[in-house]
Amino acid sequence: MDALLLSGSDEPASFEAMDHALRQSPGHRLFTVLAIDSSLAACRRLYTSDPVAYPCGGTKPLPHDSEFFREVVQGGRARICADQEACRRAFPDHALIDSLGCRSAVNVPIRHGGCTLGSLNLLHEAHWYRPDMVPALMRFAEQAGPLLLQCRYVEMPS
Repeated sequence: MDALLLSGSDEPASFEAMDHALRQSPGHRLFTVLAIDSSLAACRRLYTSDPVAYPCGGTKPLPHDSEFFREVVQGGRARICADQEACRRAFPDHALIDSLGCRSAVNVPIRHGGCTLGSLNLLHEAHWYRPDMVPALMRFAEQAGPLLLQCRYVEMPS
């Protein structure tokens, strides 16, 4: 998987280009970009490959005692949910995820200045994502950082 070079300041077009590249490799059935909205203690969806099931602007709570918070937000590490059971434990909206045929996921932190701003989220069939895919996905997340900084929902932590 080659890193996608993003240019310009058109966030939706850039996220669309990232969506297309990630669909090719490693592949996904659903791709979303979430930004952490610290004022709401939530994540806000800035991009989605499925606007019907997961529209942009939607929010989801960001509980500080969750594995997502510990691994992705605090730890700055990608988290893989390998199968349907792992997705059920991780996502309150697992029924919708399952209905889309998604039974594995990877959440990749988007970081800037040592802080997690959001995440790239890819979902696919069971056992699709592997640890050896993470380095390339982290390169995509690095490129998403400047895009998130341009979005009005993202604030740099103080």
